[in-house]
Amino acid sequence: MKKIVVLLFTIFTTFSLSACSGNSVHEDLQANNWNVVSTKGDAYSANFGKNTVTFDLAGFPFGYSYSLDEDETKIVFQPSEDDESIEYNIEKQNDEFVLTATTEESREENGDLTLTPIEQE
Repeated sequence: MKKIVVLLFTIFTTFSLSACSGNSVHEDLQANNWNVVSTKGDAYSANFGKNTVTFDLAGFPFGYSYSLDEDETKIVFQPSEDDESIEYNIEKQNDEFVLTATTEESREENGDLTLTPIEQE
């Protein structure tokens, strides 16, 4: 019975969010602060601005420039002009974003990422 309730809640939440959400991925990213969990076991927070993102790992902030493709299905992080960019496929799932590395090298170095909104008090 518990599984049915959870399944119905998930379906209802998904429908409600997709029916009400007219925001772009870019707007959604800027609207929240995010908990980030990597498949490599790292956990940190992220705050997206218009063209930049700041990550905070145990009190050590670091930032990247970022951009989304026209369809908002790929996100590219650029650490600096001299560093190689890091590209992910991005997909919204309920209130989270799942970022899947597009290269094996990136997956090994950074892992796939899940962004969950930080609840505002």
